[in-house]
Amino acid sequence: MKYYGKSSLSLFLKILLDILGIGGFILFLFILKDTLKKDLSFSPAAVVTCLLFVIGSLALFAILFYLRKIVISLIKVTPFVIENVKSLKRMSICCFIISACYVINFVINNKLKDFQLINIDSKGVHTDVEFLVFFFAGCFILILSQVFKQAIEYKEDNDFTI
Repeated sequence: MKYYGKSSLSLFLKILLDILGIGGFILFLFILKDTLKKDLSFSPAAVVTCLLFVIGSLALFAILFYLRKIVISLIKVTPFVIENVKSLKRMSICCFIISACYVINFVINNKLKDFQLINIDSKGVHTDVEFLVFFFAGCFILILSQVFKQAIEYKEDNDFTI
C-alpha cells in the first residue's frame, strides 16, 4: 500500500477531509441556527456560550484546513517543507484555543459542580475531560512541528553535501 503520492492513502485522506469539512460546515450552520432559535434570551452566559461555540468551531475548521494542506504535500511527495511546520504550529494553537473554550464554558455555565471525570450509564460512557484531549494533542503537535523542522534542517544540510 502506498502512503503518499498519487493513488495512495494520502489521497483517500484528502477526500475524507474534504467530506468532513463540507459536512462539518453544514452541521455547524444547523447547530448555530438551532441554538439561536432556541435561546432567544440573549443572556450574557448564552452569548458567551454561543461565541465559544463559534470560536471552537472555527478552530476545528482551521485544523481541517491545515491537515488538508499537509496531506496535499504528502500527495505531492514533499512532506518535509517549512510550510508543514507552520501548519503544525497553527494546528497546535487551534487545539489550545479549543481546550480554552471548553474550560471557559465550564466556568461560565457553572458546570464545575457537576464535573465528572467519567460517567457510565445506560446511554453510554461520558466524560468531562475533552479539554485535556485537545490540550495534549496541541502539545504533541507542537513537538511534532519541531521534529519536522529539525528533519528539514537535516535534509537541507544533506542536499548541500556532495
